[in-house]
Amino acid sequence: MQSFFRFLYELIGTPQPPADTPVYRQIVFPNIGLLNLGISLALVIIFYYLINRAMGVATFNKLRHWTLFLVLNALIAFIVVVWQAKAQQVTDHSYIYWLATLNAVYGLLFYFLFSVILRKGSTNASTTPF
Repeated sequence: MQSFFRFLYELIGTPQPPADTPVYRQIVFPNIGLLNLGISLALVIIFYYLINRAMGVATFNKLRHWTLFLVLNALIAFIVVVWQAKAQQVTDHSYIYWLATLNAVYGLLFYFLFSVILRKGSTNASTTPF
């Protein structure tokens, strides 16, 4: 798992400063990758299964509602990286914000993929986002 997330997150370059590279590769990358997957999946389940199936809110199934959850997911993914970097006490560097931006983009991608896979189980939003 570490090597998979290492590959994904080092597409923007190796961590800076170099002294923090082991912390990023062994702790930060796996943590933010798993949190990103989990949060994306949780928000998709909340949107499709909790709000649009169990609660039956027929008015919360539009593209703008799905986009709201998509943007919320990206925002959470960005914040998770900054929080995780501060928690691991890595050197404050612009790399953290580049990594956070990349994680937000991955969050968008994960949310979209989970939406395509899980949308058919919803009674009110089975055609959202398309």
